[in-house]
Amino acid sequence: MRQIGSHWKNLIAAFLPDERLPRKTRLGLRAGILEIAQDPIGLSDATDFDATRRLVQIMVVGDYALTYWIDDADQHIKILDVHSADR
Repeated sequence: MRQIGSHWKNLIAAFLPDERLPRKTRLGLRAGILEIAQDPIGLSDATDFDATRRLVQIMVVGDYALTYWIDDADQHIKILDVHSADR
């Protein structure tokens, strides 16, 4: 398992799901994002490639899929998309 510095966790924790979503959904998404900070590769449910052929990770959280990219050069985990998992 890759060790992640606390700065990764702080950056990812700053993501706030849309306030229009129900509170339970927002809390679930936020918890999923914090889990990604702990183990971004181990928690991935799937992988894909974006338009630039960059490997992206996908994690399903409740009814939503979080697509993210682990940017080792910047030491950031970048949330690229949050959408309905059935899409």
